[in-house]
Amino acid sequence: MPQFNLQDVNEWMEYNNVVSEDNKILVGLSFMFLAVCLANILGLLLGKFIRRAPEIGVRRALGASKRQIFFQHLVEVSVLGLLGGLIGIGIAQFGLWGVRVTSQQYAELAGMDLTMILTAPAIAIGACIIAGMYPAWLVCKTQPAIYLKTQ
Repeated sequence: MPQFNLQDVNEWMEYNNVVSEDNKILVGLSFMFLAVCLANILGLLLGKFIRRAPEIGVRRALGASKRQIFFQHLVEVSVLGLLGGLIGIGIAQFGLWGVRVTSQQYAELAGMDLTMILTAPAIAIGACIIAGMYPAWLVCKTQPAIYLKTQ
C-alpha cells in the first residue's frame, strides 16, 4: 500500500528547488550590508546626540523628563529613517527605469509593486529606530547638573 507524505511550504520549496543558492547568498549579503549600515548610523547618531548633551541637560533642568527626551530622539530618528526610505525608493525607481530602457527583456520584471514601495520605508524606519535606541537611551541618562555648571 503506497504511503504519501505531506510537506510544509518550506520543504516543498526545497524539494522543487524553487529558491536557488544564488538568491540565498544575495539575501545573506543584503542582511550583512544592512548590519553595516546599522553600525554606521549607530555611530553617527551617538556622536550627534552626545554633541547635543548640554542642550539636553538644560532641558532636563527646566523640567523635561527622561521619557520625553527619549521619545523626542526616537521621533527624530524615525523621520530620518522615513527620509532615507523615500530617497532609497527614488534611487531604486531610477535604477529600474535604467534597466527598462536598457533591456526590453527585463522590462516587465523591472518594477516595484505597492508592497515593495511600502516595505522599504518600513524597514528603513525600523532599522533606524533599532539603531537609535541606544544613543537616545544614553543621552537620556545625562545629569543636568554637569552641564549647568559648565555654562
